Amino acid sequence: MLHSSLLIAVVVGGLGFVRTLIDAIDRSAWMVVGVAVLTYGGLITLLFAKGVPYPTRALVFLSLLYVVGVFGLLAVGYLAAPALILAGQSVLASVLFGRRVTLIALALNLLALLAVGGALSSGIVEVETMAFYDPTVFMNWLRVTAIFAVFCAIAVVSVDVVTNHLNQSLRDQAELIENLKGSMQLHEASETQRRAAETRLQEAQRHDDA
Repeated sequence: MLHSSLLIAVVVGGLGFVRTLIDAIDRSAWMVVGVAVLTYGGLITLLFAKGVPYPTRALVFLSLLYVVGVFGLLAVGYLAAPALILAGQSVLASVLFGRRVTLIALALNLLALLAVGGALSSGIVEVETMAFYDPTVFMNWLRVTAIFAVFCAIAVVSVDVVTNHLNQSLRDQAELIENLKGSMQLHEASETQRRAAETRLQEAQRHDDA
């Protein structure tokens, strides 16, 4: 699951990365360039760092998504893309780690939304929503489509993994039940043979006594 998610993020998300990089360089938004390069470089490193322990790779992956989501909120406000990234991160946390880490991820994401909202609404941070997401520029739609495709694909893979595990568990349970039934039938047949043998032995003893 982790490798598949990383592969999707690197391959499909590459389009969004390239588009963001071009726009950021065009606008001299060097912080955006830095975050984009570090994030995408981190994803590529995680994809090929198969020797790194699974929990470490998964936590770093979730952390990268969190950083991108929060930075996206600071850059464009509460548009769909940053919220989708944080929502996808929460879904991944549930599949990769389970309930406890998912609750922590959800809490951090909610706090991030409120904190960024407070910062933007109070004027501490200013946002230029139209800079990277002007809906009249078709290339911006490519970026949004890439982000949507990445997290939809990850969600589909997550559901598929859970469904496959559930189906496998049901198959294993059915097989176990069949094995138990077979064992019980063998036991019953053995008991029947034992009782029949005892009956014959008793009859033979009575015949000898007579």
